[in-house]
Amino acid sequence: MLFPNAGVEINPALLLGLGLILGTLSGFFGVGGGFLITGGLLVFGVPPLFAVGTGLTVIMGTSMINTLKHRRVGNVDFRLGFLMVLGTVPAVFLASRLNSQLEAWDVAGPVLRYTYVIFLGALGIFILYDHIKTRTLRSSAGETTSTRSLAQRISSLRIPPHSIGIPGYMSVPTTISLRTSGIERISIWVPIIIGVGVGFFAGLLGAGGGFILMPVLIFVLGVPTTVAVGTDLFQVVITGSVGTLFYALDARVDLLMALIMLATASAGAQLGVAATRYVDGSRIRFLYGITVLSGSISVALEQVSDSGVGPEFLSDLATIVLLGVSGTMCVIITKMLISAKRKGSIRPQTRTGRTPS
Repeated sequence: MLFPNAGVEINPALLLGLGLILGTLSGFFGVGGGFLITGGLLVFGVPPLFAVGTGLTVIMGTSMINTLKHRRVGNVDFRLGFLMVLGTVPAVFLASRLNSQLEAWDVAGPVLRYTYVIFLGALGIFILYDHIKTRTLRSSAGETTSTRSLAQRISSLRIPPHSIGIPGYMSVPTTISLRTSGIERISIWVPIIIGVGVGFFAGLLGAGGGFILMPVLIFVLGVPTTVAVGTDLFQVVITGSVGTLFYALDARVDLLMALIMLATASAGAQLGVAATRYVDGSRIRFLYGITVLSGSISVALEQVSDSGVGPEFLSDLATIVLLGVSGTMCVIITKMLISAKRKGSIRPQTRTGRTPS
C-alpha cells in the first residue's frame, strides 16, 4: 500500500501488527513505545523524519488510552509528571530543530540509527544486569534495585534556589512531597532537570521519552515500578503531543499510517494494562530489558544493510528480530495474565493506592 505523504509502500498488515504490539507493550511497560514504533518504521523503510513524526503521533494516541487506564488503579503520580513536563517541552523543541539541521546535512538517518543502537543496547544490558544482581535479594520495604542508594542520594539533593518569592505572597519552598511515588521530600529542580534530558532524547529519537523515563524513574528516583509505568505514560502524553505538533507543522507526519496503527493499538492496551495488576515489578523490568535490547539489534542490522556493508537480507532479519521478540513478549504477557487470573493472584493494594511489586 502506498503512503504518498511519506513516499513509501508498506504492507498494511505489518502496520496493524506493529500497532497491536505497541499497544500491549505500552500498557504493560508504561512506555510510549518510541523504541519500537520509530525503530519499526525505520526498519520498514520510512524516511527518518517521517518515522520520527509519525511515531510521535501514534505514541500520543496510545499513551492517552493507557494513562486513563492506569489512573483507575492509582498508578499515576500527577505531581511528578507535571514537574518533569516543565523541562520536557522546551527540550523537545530544541531536539526537533537539531533533527531538521541533521536532515539538511543529509546525516539524519545514520545519526538516529547509531544513537538508537548505542542507547538501547546500553539500557537493555543494564536492566538485565540489575535483574541478575538483585534477583536473590528480598526487601520487606518494597522493590530492590542495584541503584537503591543512588536513588536515595538523588532524592535528598537540595538544589538552590530553595524558595521562590511570589509578589504579594510569601516565599514558596522548592521542595515537594511525592507520596504516590513513595518520596517524602525532593527538590522540584530534580524532576525538572530529568525532564530536560528525557525531552531532548524524545524529540531527537522520535519517542515520547518513555523508554528512557521509565528506567530513570525506577533506577534514579527509586519510584516503584507500577507507579513509574503510569507516571511515565502521563508524561509521554504531553511530550508526544508537543512533539507531534512540531513535526506536523513541518509536514513530517503520515496521518494515514498513524491511524492504521492506532486501530489495533487500542485493543492491545486493554491487555497490557490489565497484566500490570498481576505481574511483579522485577518481571516487568526483566522483560522490558530484553525488548529494548532486541530493538537495538534490529536497528543495527538495518543500518548495516542500508550502508551497503552487509548483505541485503539483514534488512529482512531486522524486521523478524523486532516484531518477533516484541510479538513473543505479547504472548508471554498474555500467558502470565491468564495464569494469574486462573489462580486469582492479583497483587494487593497499598494504602497509597499502588500495587506493590
